[in-house]
Amino acid sequence: MTKNAYNYGIMEKTGKAFADEFFAEENQVVHESNAIVLVLMQSDEIDTIVEEMILKEGKKHNPSITVEDRSGFWWIKADNKIEVDCAEASEMLGKTYSVYDFLVNVSSTIGRAYTIGDKFVITSELMGLDVKLKDI
Repeated sequence: MTKNAYNYGIMEKTGKAFADEFFAEENQVVHESNAIVLVLMQSDEIDTIVEEMILKEGKKHNPSITVEDRSGFWWIKADNKIEVDCAEASEMLGKTYSVYDFLVNVSSTIGRAYTIGDKFVITSELMGLDVKLKDI
């Protein structure tokens, strides 16, 4: 099981084992993390985007990507960044598909999510601090 799996670490524990680790002294401090999460509602378009763009192309650029089928949703976790270019999605799907079409299926995020042009980006970077703000 990879460290980005849904039930990794403390999340695989239940009851007293979970409580003991959750409230342990060493876990009462904030730890820096570059992990991001993107939860997408499943649909024909999103299924294709996940399979073709995130799992195939996205994993080439970011091998930390983990995708899990969570009964009606895709739970996607990675380190640092996930980017979906909706112009590429349009070509792949064979129809007009805008970033706004994509956003309809975004259920939840952990990280800094934004759109720029036809791209949806979720990142752990502090925009304006870690990296220069981009202009459209």
